[in-house]
Amino acid sequence: MEEVRKEFLRELVDSPPDLIASIWILNRVPHPFEGNAKSFKNWRRKLAGLVEVDASEVVIIGSGAFGVSLNPHKNFRAFDEKSDIDVAIISEYFFNTFWRFLRNLGTNIHSMPQPVKQSVRDHVQKYVYWGTIATEQILPYLPFGKKWAKALEEMAKESPTKI
Repeated sequence: MEEVRKEFLRELVDSPPDLIASIWILNRVPHPFEGNAKSFKNWRRKLAGLVEVDASEVVIIGSGAFGVSLNPHKNFRAFDEKSDIDVAIISEYFFNTFWRFLRNLGTNIHSMPQPVKQSVRDHVQKYVYWGTIATEQILPYLPFGKKWAKALEEMAKESPTKI
């Protein structure tokens, strides 16, 4: 694993960001699947079906992508048994649905728990600008939240994302 970390850091310095993203995240079998491309493709196909996106729109990111954290504050730490698996759904449709939900939230925000209100503020102030939806707090409130929560529950029964 240390060799992978060194290789990544070397390429991070020497290569353009789009090439880094392609090589280390988008076009590789994620670390938890241990190089088993068929297993990953089946896992990704199942999740894609559950959340109703094309399988190409399901991407494992973070340390689960290739075994090393991308966070320099974590010193590019290796993926281990305490690491979570971060999944990104890259979907213009769901992003626009979410953005419409935020714009139309109005006074309904006052009935939400404080952590959810903070999540809404964070999305308005920074995440949406970067094209990101961080679902940790807000998922149950989203128009597609129940379906996605059920999908996460189902995928938690599948190896290697089994919990």
